Amino acid sequence: MRLSLLNERRQRPDLRWFLVLVVLLVVTGMAYYAWTQRDALRAPLDLYRVAQAAEPARALPLYGRLGEKLPEIKEYTALWAAASAMPDLSAVRTLQDVIALRPQSPAAYEAHIVLARYYAGSGAPQAKDEYLAALALNDEEALRLELARRLEEQGDDQGAYAQYVRLLNKLPDAFEGVRRSGHDPLVVAKDLIAAGYDSDALDTLRTSADLAALPLRAQALTTLERNAEAETAYRQWLAQNPSDAAAKTGLAGVLAQEGHADEALALYKTVDTADSRLAQADLLAAQKPDEALALYKDSPYPVAWWTATGILEKQGHITETLPLYARIAKSDADFADDAAYRLLILGQKLGDQGTQAQGQALLDGLGLDWLALRARKAGPNLELAPAAAAAGQDILAKARALTVIGRADLAHLELILAARNAGAPEVGLAMAQALVAAGDVSAAQEIAATYVGDHPYAPAAFWWLSYPQPYSATVRAAAKEFGVDPLLVWSVMRAESRYDAEALSSVGARGLMQVMPPTQTYIAEQLKEDIPPGAAFIPETNIRMGAWYLHYLLQYFKGDQELTIAAYNGGPGSVDTWLKDPLVSSREDLIRWIGFGQTREYLERVSLNYQMYRALYPADVH
Repeated sequence: MRLSLLNERRQRPDLRWFLVLVVLLVVTGMAYYAWTQRDALRAPLDLYRVAQAAEPARALPLYGRLGEKLPEIKEYTALWAAASAMPDLSAVRTLQDVIALRPQSPAAYEAHIVLARYYAGSGAPQAKDEYLAALALNDEEALRLELARRLEEQGDDQGAYAQYVRLLNKLPDAFEGVRRSGHDPLVVAKDLIAAGYDSDALDTLRTSADLAALPLRAQALTTLERNAEAETAYRQWLAQNPSDAAAKTGLAGVLAQEGHADEALALYKTVDTADSRLAQADLLAAQKPDEALALYKDSPYPVAWWTATGILEKQGHITETLPLYARIAKSDADFADDAAYRLLILGQKLGDQGTQAQGQALLDGLGLDWLALRARKAGPNLELAPAAAAAGQDILAKARALTVIGRADLAHLELILAARNAGAPEVGLAMAQALVAAGDVSAAQEIAATYVGDHPYAPAAFWWLSYPQPYSATVRAAAKEFGVDPLLVWSVMRAESRYDAEALSSVGARGLMQVMPPTQTYIAEQLKEDIPPGAAFIPETNIRMGAWYLHYLLQYFKGDQELTIAAYNGGPGSVDTWLKDPLVSSREDLIRWIGFGQTREYLERVSLNYQMYRALYPADVH
């Protein structure tokens, strides 16, 4: 019986091995399916990354799959596929089709670059045109440098030089490029002087015996304040060309700097030009104000008329200033509004209703202007257009898709170029709002400010973008810590940096609030904190320093906001000096007699910003 059962078991098939075989077949099939369908299962970001690193044969289907997953950017996937297949002629045609499809787009920009590099590699002349077409869409310094180097490699030194010159003061390699590709020392020296490389210009001219080098040497030496050498150069120039007006004017300027006023004046009088007459007036102003006054009045320059009004007011000849102020107010000078406002104020002092009306009319014609608002004793009266309809959804979709695959740079450029080329304001508004969402408040503000500058009757959204409240939590915290109005912080920030955290001025002011290094050191000492130099570019640190400094100035000037604003730009010592001027008996007089034109314009710009912030954000007004 037991033997019979054993034989029966041996004859029965073993199902365990069958099940194992089935499982292996299923797993293998699934693995094979996953392998064959791996690209379909990849996320868009992974698809893009793999395609970028793949060989052409592998990249093409990957880009095709990416285009299926993100149809919003099919022109980009076609572009990248073509770029990977270069130098295939069909790929060239595809790139040209991409450009034709959206000629003002980042895709066209990228296609131009691919074509430029393709043509450059083969030495074809079309390379330069493709580079320039790309630069016309997006003037990237690195790409312009690439063009310059390509041209230099091809022996086109003249073309390379033109590109290197445009990059002076922007990229360090540009200077050496100018020296290598520039073969005419006079041309090179002239361009170096224009870019501020005066010492290098002199070095370029060191061995030149060309008489045409004398004016350039003299100009560079004058800028470097090497007056004795400059005088020698100008005299050599005049010895070669005794009637040259520029040589006479230049020599006269150097002589005036050296304290030889009489000799300089005599030389100026031999030159019958507007600049020479203005220089004569400046020399005569202290000793012979009446002679200077006649020259200032006859000058074609508004700045000369402004100086003339100053002389007349100091002499007490107020009524004689009125036609000059009116003339300045009708000019395109930056201080035309100051002249119109002064005309109004003097009309009030004289009880002259006609002059008052003229000044007010001139101010009213200036549009949105702080002095015009001050004259009316009113805030801005914004007439807002209805809200703009949604627009630009196709561009926004492209930008989102590009961001998904890690190309935030192209997404940003999509928004910028769409706003720049927008035929409808709604598109510009949508792009600006998207830029804010992406963290680029500065670019969005520029778009909005440009639009409201041309179209005051604009939707509120444009105005809010033009006067935004970035870094809101940081600004409010710093303002609360130091007892400063947060709207004043934003008003200063707008004027100083246009909300650019990386802003760096030519004199070294840094960051959002443009804090100067010595001021930063002083603030750190007062706060008893260690604030390293680089911290000025950290928004939280920079805003806090700016808020503290505003607090300090407000305390210094006993809460006077206008004096605080002026001192933020011109320094508290300068403001104290202006307040002590015998001609300053009122705030209106101070506005006229602020010693620095830059500070006067700064006061007006920040004060207008503050008025606008109060009007646009009433909930923040305390």
